[in-house]
Amino acid sequence: MKIEELNSKEYDKFASKNKYLTFYQKEYWGKLKEKNGWGYKLVGMKKDNKVVAATLLLFKKFPFGLKLFYAPRGVLIDYDDRKLLKEFLDGLKEYVLKEKGFMLKIDPYVQHKERDIDGKEVEGGIDNSNLVTFLKEYGFDHYGFNKDITKELQPRWMFVLDLKDKTEEEIFSGFTKHYRKYIRKTEKTGLVVEQVGIDKLNEYKSIMEHTSSRRGFVDRPYSYYENMYNALGDDLIINICYLDIDLGIKTFKEEIKTIENYQDIKDHHLQEIEEYKNKIKDYEKLKEEHGSKIPLAGTLSIVCGKEYLNLFGGAYDEYMKFDAQYLIKWVTIKDAMKRGCDTYNFYGISGNFEKENNDMYGVYEFKRGFNGRVVELIGEFDLILSKAKYKLYKLMLWGYKKTK
Repeated sequence: MKIEELNSKEYDKFASKNKYLTFYQKEYWGKLKEKNGWGYKLVGMKKDNKVVAATLLLFKKFPFGLKLFYAPRGVLIDYDDRKLLKEFLDGLKEYVLKEKGFMLKIDPYVQHKERDIDGKEVEGGIDNSNLVTFLKEYGFDHYGFNKDITKELQPRWMFVLDLKDKTEEEIFSGFTKHYRKYIRKTEKTGLVVEQVGIDKLNEYKSIMEHTSSRRGFVDRPYSYYENMYNALGDDLIINICYLDIDLGIKTFKEEIKTIENYQDIKDHHLQEIEEYKNKIKDYEKLKEEHGSKIPLAGTLSIVCGKEYLNLFGGAYDEYMKFDAQYLIKWVTIKDAMKRGCDTYNFYGISGNFEKENNDMYGVYEFKRGFNGRVVELIGEFDLILSKAKYKLYKLMLWGYKKTK
């Protein structure tokens, strides 16, 4: 069997049925990356005219004739079939060399060791250490089992909530009591979550800009989100949580009316009425300053197969007291269930689960409150086909990072 280029139809037919498929291996990702200086190929291997392995191959040209190839989130294959895997890797190696590539990078969407909610290994659980050994023996350089989320192209550690065969009540009851309280509270304060289109993309972008400034990461330009929206189509979902001032005021007035209709009004009831009146004044002031509908938080999610992946998210610091960050997660989790997804992926976390001296612990702690489990992938691998060109590439990369 030899590697050959596939057309879109035959690639998609095979890819859509592979359990390791992520949006990174969909053709639209290649088309999106083309707008950022990459090229892509759809390649596969056939047996009896049937595709048995395939991958989207991104490639990028660098100065001095350097050309890097990357199979994002690894190739689509039965990784347990080592004979087929070796044959496919042999074919990819030959293909990359023919295309003047100096390196093939992969980061398979394959678990390393099964872990629980605390990040501890599950006794007798999944263990793909032998696949790591196989790839290293084949000739790949392994980046190691990094715990730092910034060390690799895509997160090696993730937090995932299993949805299959569960009801909304079962999922909600798994949240911490504080999270359940926060979410219930938002139902009485005028918060609403809306799935928005490209006309509201600027609102989402503003949320991400603020979040990047607050958390110290570089946000993507508006064009990135716009291109992503246009390329992914229905697979991409943007949700924004708003404070609906008028709805909130209406709710507070209804609560006051309910209390006033009590036959026996106690002192604490009078206190509650006063609190609601103060909230109405606060909301009226917010309305004067910001209008009747204020964006508080936003998420960008991608549905691929049976996975609902919450890729990006952010919130305005000044509005954290409204707890929009909890409500928007619950709404998207329910959306995932309605779409028939088996998992809700909160995405990247650090592999360091120590609370002390850990800047990333808060990200894990927030996601952990929704229940779920830690997922550890096997990591990133480079197959170096020209050591001289690879050294030149690493030198250029070091210079670029130094300049940046």
